[in-house]
Amino acid sequence: MDKELGKTIKLFLLWWFLFLVPTIVGFILGCIFSKGSHDEIMSWSILVANVLIVIVFFSKRYVQWSFGRIERRMIWPTACMTILIAAAYLFVEEAVGELFFSEELHKLDNDSHLISGIWGILYGAIFGPIAEEIGFRGILLGGLLKSRCRPWLAILISALFFGVLHQFPLAFFGSIVFGVIVGWLYWRTNSIIPGIIVHIVNNSLTAIDSTGWNNTVFIIILVVGLVLLTYGLWWVGKRFNNTERNFMP
Repeated sequence: MDKELGKTIKLFLLWWFLFLVPTIVGFILGCIFSKGSHDEIMSWSILVANVLIVIVFFSKRYVQWSFGRIERRMIWPTACMTILIAAAYLFVEEAVGELFFSEELHKLDNDSHLISGIWGILYGAIFGPIAEEIGFRGILLGGLLKSRCRPWLAILISALFFGVLHQFPLAFFGSIVFGVIVGWLYWRTNSIIPGIIVHIVNNSLTAIDSTGWNNTVFIIILVVGLVLLTYGLWWVGKRFNNTERNFMP
């Protein structure tokens, strides 16, 4: 087995271990002690898992907090463009969901009882995105690229594993598309920071209430989102188009 690939597998298994142990403990505690707040206990356990992942992987330097191929003068333009990509993707995701899967999405929202307030922000909009980008882009995708896996195959593999983490059918397919987009950003920039920005913005904006909007509004949102998303990806591709030296061993 390729040395780099072996290292990637070990670190990815470590990521899953750190994620699953607190999650399983939370599940057991929820089954034993919970009275109608099982999802809330699970959310707390996943928050603990995400914090643990961030601490371990950054303290041990298993992933690098660097801007990769993003030059200093391009940091702010790239940050702004990744925010645009995140918002545009959310427009598309929200419009497609409401136009074609409205009942399923509303049922999923009604069945979910996640922690709220500052802890909810830490759970869904900060530590969750950072921990997931560490595992699926920094470790898995980065390792596959270093082991000379074809870029699009590596991006697809990491996106599929990312989809597995989000087990609900609709979330699974949406997460694969999202994983492909942020994976492509990682491949172009050799940095997990753009993906973290997109992930944080996307998770933060999901709280927007679209109740009462009609299909015409969602069609407009879909078109605008697709245009902005296409432009954002084109912008990144144009400025970070030399990928040959990105992931040399």
